[in-house]
Parts: sequence; C-alpha cells; structure tokens
Amino acid sequence: MLKFLKLPVLFLLFFSVLLPQLIQAIELKGGENIVIPESTLIQDDYFVSGNNIKFSGKVDGDFVSASQTLTSKGMVGGNLISAARDLDISGELGGSFWGAAQNISFNGKMKRNFLGFAQTINLKEGSEVGGDVIAFCGELKISGKVDKGLRGGVGSVVISGIINGNVDIKADEISIMPDAKINGNLHYKSKKEAKIEKGAQITGETKWTKITPKKKKGLTLGKLFWKFLFFCASFLTGLFMLLIAKREVKAAKESVFKDFLKNLGLGFVFVICIPIALIILLFTVIGIPISIIVLFAYLVLFYIAKIFVGYALGEKVLQLLKTNGAPAPVWSLLIGLLILYILFLIPYFHWIFYLLALFVGFGCVFQAKKYLTPSPTTA
Repeated sequence: MLKFLKLPVLFLLFFSVLLPQLIQAIELKGGENIVIPESTLIQDDYFVSGNNIKFSGKVDGDFVSASQTLTSKGMVGGNLISAARDLDISGELGGSFWGAAQNISFNGKMKRNFLGFAQTINLKEGSEVGGDVIAFCGELKISGKVDKGLRGGVGSVVISGIINGNVDIKADEISIMPDAKINGNLHYKSKKEAKIEKGAQITGETKWTKITPKKKKGLTLGKLFWKFLFFCASFLTGLFMLLIAKREVKAAKESVFKDFLKNLGLGFVFVICIPIALIILLFTVIGIPISIIVLFAYLVLFYIAKIFVGYALGEKVLQLLKTNGAPAPVWSLLIGLLILYILFLIPYFHWIFYLLALFVGFGCVFQAKKYLTPSPTTA
C-alpha cells in the first residue's frame, strides 16, 4: 500500500518543485513604476509586471501585464490580457480584452471580444467593442457601442449605449435607459422585472425569467461527512509529503509566517497570472505540451497549498500552548488542518479564510528555498 501511494506523492512533490522553477526562469519585475512612452514600438508579444504601468506605445502582438494599476492609451495589435487592481483602457486593440481587476474602465476601441471579471466595469460613452461583451461583476455600465451581444452574470447593469445583438444576462437589477438601443433579443434572469425607460429601443423579444430565491441550507450531515473526508485526504497527503520530502515541506512551513505578506502577494499574482499564461501558451503549437505540464503542476499546488499553512498554524498554536520541546510535525499538521477546516465552515467568512490559505500557501512554495536546511551527509 505504501509503495502504491508513494508514486503519486512523488509526482505531487516533483511538480510542486518544477512549477516555481519554471516561473522563476521568467524575468519578473516587481515594485516598480513602469512607463512605456508613445515612441516605443514592440514588434512582438510583450509581458510586463510592476507596481503602476503606463502604456502609450505600440505593441504588434499581445500585451500581457500584472500590476496594481494599468493605464493603457497605446495601440495593441493582438490581445490585451491583464490582472490588476485598477484597469483604465483607452487605446486601440486589434484583438480581444481579457481582464481581472477590482475596477475596469474602457474608453477605447477593440475589434473583437471583451471579457471582464471585476467589481465594477464601465464601458464609457465613445467606446466600441467589435465582438461580444462577457461580464461577471458587481456593477456593469454600458454607455458605448457593442457590435455583437452581451452575456454574463452581474449584480446591477445599466445600459444606455448601443448593443447590436442579443442580451442574455443574469442580474439582480437591470436598467435600460432612454438612449439605449438593443438590436436583438433581451432575455434576462432576475428576481424582479427590468426597469425599461420610455424611449429605449428593443427590436427583438423581451423575456424575463423570474428567479425564485432559494432557502439557504445549513450544514447537513452529508456536507459534514464530505468535509471530513476532504480533511482526512489533506492530512494523509501532508503525512506522505513529510515522509518523502520532510526538508522541503518544513522549509515551506517556515516561510508561512516569516514572509506572510510577501507570500500573500506572490500567491495572489501567481494564482491569477498562471491561468492567463496557460491560455496564451495554448495558442502556440510548442506551448501545448508545456501548458499541460504547468496546468497539472498548478492544480497540484492549488490542492496542497493549504497543507503548508495548516502545518505552520498548528505548530504556532502548539508553541503558544507551551508544550515541552518542539511540537511533533504530525500533531502540528493535524491541529493546524483541523483549525483551517473549521474556519472553512464559518458562514459568510469561509471564502476569506480559504483565499488567505490558498494565496499564502501558494506563495510560501516560492520562498521555501531560503529556509531549506542542508541535507544530512553520511560519513
């Protein structure tokens, strides 16, 4: 049985080590203000990360960025792919826009599709999207022109621009303003009927599917049983990781609290940016096998990240209880994972604890090297 389980665990550890080295091979600049002036011409794809990025130049290929803020006034011949806190796009795109941010503001022109994940998305007056708009956000405003349709799930949506296609959306609140023109069907799912102002033009069918609020179910015995199974699986995985790569696991554990904020930031960036990089790799023939390998490693890290955090948390708790000597790794792992899984059960706040554990656990893998103790040598 041990031999049977040892092979998959070796694969887990191999890829958890491989992925950080693959990413560290790419030059990433952090904590910098980057200005790309209007005179800049890049005849290839462009990858950039920094604190605040201001782009006014021209990129013939794709533009990929990760930052706190991105202000783009330049021209991108391909796709613009970005993860940031604030995105302000007012240039021209020859391809599509894919963005994840807290706030996305678009006042430019693009030939293809707009895909956005954010708290607020604002397609301003004068903006033009040549394809579809696909939005998942808290608040969506469309004052510009969309040549095709609108899809997605939002909290509230206000349409005062032109949509030359079908609108198929799920939202809490929908407002169609007097200047709005929808040259297609309006199909929407909502708890209440859309507010369609006098003067708004809808050429196709308007169909409302009323959403009936479902009663929220508390914890059931079935849910608790599955949570218990997931806890046991995490604990057993952690034990085998300690059995096979004790030095590496302990090094990652040491980094959890010593580099907490750095781990949190690194984890956030890599959790968001790795899928974006994988999407880009899939568009190249040589990148397909690499993307498959990295995807597997990414999913492995996604699963084991909380184990490092649980191990560190359990050790910290046992140290506070002033147990004699250093806490045993098994007890640290057990107590820490138990605390984490209890936190994951707290209503309304469980996702906050889960994301903290995910980001910090993801980041600590990249910081583990500096805490790695020399391997014992035999005489």
